[in-house]
Amino acid sequence: MMNFEEIPLHWVNRLSFLTRRELGQKFALAGHKISAEEWAVLLMLWQEDGRLPSKIADLTFRDRTTVTRLLDGMEKKQLIERRTDAQDRRRTRVFLTSHGQQLESVLKPIAQELISQCLAGLSVDEVAQLTLLLRKMTKNLLPNSAQ
Repeated sequence: MMNFEEIPLHWVNRLSFLTRRELGQKFALAGHKISAEEWAVLLMLWQEDGRLPSKIADLTFRDRTTVTRLLDGMEKKQLIERRTDAQDRRRTRVFLTSHGQQLESVLKPIAQELISQCLAGLSVDEVAQLTLLLRKMTKNLLPNSAQ
């Protein structure tokens, strides 16, 4: 018989649910209605502004329709704006607005607090090993060309 509590994916899923919920609640308590999905996009754009929506979809493992809807909502919140690609007018790129840029200094410390809470009691070596194992598990599910 399969005991769900002994399946690592059960714990990955549970942790994902809890962190997404907690992150949204902590952002809301700080006066920012930002979802975990929006947070993921903001993180990517803070790292590299002007990404293609298709690249955001690939990095978040979401389909392009879902990402389009997510970006529509973020545009309404004035977090991002879409601009025509300078090299290829058929494509658009996603850029942070000044509001989206300003949120970095506010939201990152909140997220870091949650990360610290999650990792409490783990050694540096355990965190490194955990990260390595989760990357390996993720890679096992990706097509050979994606990493």
